[in-house]
Amino acid sequence: MPGLNADILPKKWWLAVVMVVLLVACHKPSSLPPDHPAYFDKIFHRLDSMNLPPDQAFQFVDSVYTHFPSPGVNDRLRRLDYKGQYYFYRAHDLENTMRCIDSSLLLLSGPEEQSRYRSQYAKCLIDKAETYQLENNYENALFYYRKGLEAIRDLGDSCTMAEYTQRVAMASYRAGRFSEARHLFELAFHQFAACRPAFKSFVYGQCNLDNIGESYAAMKKWDSAAYYYDSTLSYIGRECAPFMSDSGHRAYIETARAVVYGNQGDCSLHRQDTATAWLLYQKSILLNMRPLHDSGNALTVLVKSVRLHLAQGQLREAGTVLRNVRTMLDRRPDADMDLDWRKLHAEWLARSGDISGAWQSLHALTDLKDSLYSARAFASTVDVPDALVHLEDKNTIHVLQQRDQEKTAYLTLALLIVLMLVIIALLIRRGARRSNAHILQLNALNKALRAENRQTQTAIKALNEDQAMYLRSLKTIAHDLRNPVGAISSAVSLLQQHQEFDQQSKTMLNLIRQSADSSLHLVSGIMQLDLPMGSLKMEPVELEKLLESCCATLQFRAGEKKQTIRLEAEPITLPADHDKLWRVIINLLDNAIKFSPVGADIDIKLYRRENKAIITVSDKGIGIPKDMEGKLFSVDAGVKRSGTAGEASFGLGLAIVSQIIRVHGGNISVMSEEHQGTTFRIELQAPAA
Repeated sequence: MPGLNADILPKKWWLAVVMVVLLVACHKPSSLPPDHPAYFDKIFHRLDSMNLPPDQAFQFVDSVYTHFPSPGVNDRLRRLDYKGQYYFYRAHDLENTMRCIDSSLLLLSGPEEQSRYRSQYAKCLIDKAETYQLENNYENALFYYRKGLEAIRDLGDSCTMAEYTQRVAMASYRAGRFSEARHLFELAFHQFAACRPAFKSFVYGQCNLDNIGESYAAMKKWDSAAYYYDSTLSYIGRECAPFMSDSGHRAYIETARAVVYGNQGDCSLHRQDTATAWLLYQKSILLNMRPLHDSGNALTVLVKSVRLHLAQGQLREAGTVLRNVRTMLDRRPDADMDLDWRKLHAEWLARSGDISGAWQSLHALTDLKDSLYSARAFASTVDVPDALVHLEDKNTIHVLQQRDQEKTAYLTLALLIVLMLVIIALLIRRGARRSNAHILQLNALNKALRAENRQTQTAIKALNEDQAMYLRSLKTIAHDLRNPVGAISSAVSLLQQHQEFDQQSKTMLNLIRQSADSSLHLVSGIMQLDLPMGSLKMEPVELEKLLESCCATLQFRAGEKKQTIRLEAEPITLPADHDKLWRVIINLLDNAIKFSPVGADIDIKLYRRENKAIITVSDKGIGIPKDMEGKLFSVDAGVKRSGTAGEASFGLGLAIVSQIIRVHGGNISVMSEEHQGTTFRIELQAPAA
């Protein structure tokens, strides 16, 4: 038994190898260029560390992609996503945001791209839905939300679903639905817990905890907000250790702490603890002003500190911070921060006694607000507005109505089927009753038909016997006549060769010889009637050569009437009786010569059509009347006609031709038009070429 196991093991390994080879062979290689995540990770990491103004950042990115030889699809998506994120979150430029999204969807328009980059495709659909919502275009927003959600569900990726949940939560927050947003942020926090890589899970985890605190703060529940801010810092301190060795990750973690410090400062300020609020704001600003950190968040906290200075009457400190904020905004524009800055600057000017400057600043603030809020409709936009929810409800109702209609249709169809079955059953029962009588009648008719059939078969048998007896008698007579008629012809030939006669005697001898030859021809035709299959001498016959022999044999006779025989033949060989086929072609050519006028052309063709050899003999003679076509291939005296030069005809040739072709398993047909000509067509079975 050990030897048996040793033999089986290699076979299993060979089977595994064969399966692997087949899988590799059947795998269709991708036609898409490869992506370069490691290279572009470094590029975007470096870009974040440079903290450039938008126009310079865009120039840097465009330069990198211009000089890179062949970026993959995802590489190009990252470039569009970088620009789209700025237009959406910083500049609130929905038109350029939509351009970036549409360019991304164009890259993913093919089935192979959508299959390979399913998560990116789902993200683009959600981005487009959110942008439509910010434009108050709720019908298109609903369409792309539903399409994006279907793509995420088909993807089956919990991380992508978590991103979707967080974005809906942010949209609910912007719409003022803070309680709903808090619930969704909490759901997203738990969904992201299972995501990989670990740093992504960490980023979204701390972000969602902080967003829960901000939702409570927006609802004026400061104690709950403070609890979640503390929970966020605890989460960061507990989970950040594996990521501190990377400078980019470390900068992000410190920025995240700075954001929480600023939010904690808000809680302290609302508790009237201005000293603690100031310390927390300063702590946040110091972290965010470091290299590689988020200067955008620093702007937010600086604006908060200006409010604190103004609330405490510290105009000089407020003015200093306002100038710093202005400098930062000039380097890195932010429309929302610009609005806050102009409002605080007007307040600062008014408190400083510069009423005219305050009025001008307020006027500029109003113009900017009208431009931003009217042209872009940013402040009034929501993610899941009542109108969108209403459309979703209407869609649900529409789907349910369609299902009800389908059920009603199916029920109606079922009732119709049942009704039809009942009717069919009744008809079958009624028919069964009638069929008994019909069966009796049919049995009687069948009995009568069988009797008539027996009588008919008896009559046919008697006719066949009479026909056979007639043919035997006819052949006996022909056989008995052949010898004396042949002797007459031979005697006349001898006389013509060895005796001298006057012209009248020669004429009479020629007439006797012609009569004797015609009689022999007629006798020979009679002897060929009813040719049996067993009498064939089958051998390979080269039809092309057989036709050439026939044409050569009758060429002189055709020349007497100044006729031309034209042959066009393909080389075809088939089993047949050479002599009998020769006689068929001679007979058809003889008829063509006989019934064609002086100077006419006679065409004979041979070609292959699938598994058949086709022979056609065509003339431009007197044609065949329609009433004679049905009798051509039978022994009938009514089909005898004289040729164009008075040649005699016995009416037996085509009957013999038809019998020879039939015993060869072939078929002969005729096409003729009176005074226009005739074409005989022979079809014989031929082996494959």
